[in-house]
Amino acid sequence: MTKENILKIATDEFSLYGYDAVSMNKLAAKIKVNKATIYYHFKDKKSLYQEVLRNILHLKDNKIEKVLTSSISPEEKFREYIAIFIQSVQKYPQIVPLTLRELANIGANIIDGVEEDINHELSYLIQIVSQLNLKEQYKEIDPHFIESMIIGTVNTYYSFQISKINLNQKKDFDNNTEKILEYINTQISSILLSALCE
Repeated sequence: MTKENILKIATDEFSLYGYDAVSMNKLAAKIKVNKATIYYHFKDKKSLYQEVLRNILHLKDNKIEKVLTSSISPEEKFREYIAIFIQSVQKYPQIVPLTLRELANIGANIIDGVEEDINHELSYLIQIVSQLNLKEQYKEIDPHFIESMIIGTVNTYYSFQISKINLNQKKDFDNNTEKILEYINTQISSILLSALCE
């Protein structure tokens, strides 16, 4: 139970403060264990952070694999792929700040194992996109571009909607994350499929 507890609280702390601002001393105090207990489970702060990122990346694997092997249309697989990402954000909202922080830091705190996990997740999208009837000009589109459009749209629109920033013309969801994420899911799926496919 201690390792899972460490990961849960570390996920919260890294998402709130970022990698550089989280101290192992403060983390140990927050978890109510000594530092040695954390180091028993994790070699150092970097390996703890990598495990946090890897756990978040693997949240979707089983669901996406089921979608890939299902008999639904490629368009529905694409919609489901996006829906699964959005469901992960709904269940683990820490995904958003962790992703945005890593993008802002140009992946400075990511090491090889996490890169492999990111590429593995991208392979799911590549399989789905390869089944779509793409318009001629998008047949050679970089899958990273599509993934960036999905993740970027979800993360930024969601962040704007839940933020305290008073934006003109901001759609009113009453800070209901479920409504926000459902709206994103419907819009991004429709827009991308309409733009990319015949």
